[in-house]
Amino acid sequence: MLSLPKILLFLAVAAIVVLISKSLRGRGSKPGEVDKGGAENEALDLAECTVCGNFVAAGTRGCERADCPHAV
Repeated sequence: MLSLPKILLFLAVAAIVVLISKSLRGRGSKPGEVDKGGAENEALDLAECTVCGNFVAAGTRGCERADCPHAV
């Protein structure tokens, strides 16, 4: 049977677990610090080819078709 001391003990243990997990999760890096080892993600703008429907990057030759509107 659940009693008041058991409920309070459960809540205390749950609070301790939450506090410990928050403190361990924050150890990875400090706020505002950038990971210098990882690759930088850059967005790539794509445009849809009206001839074949493929998406091609801006500034590229476009698709391999001769009538591609994105061909440079």
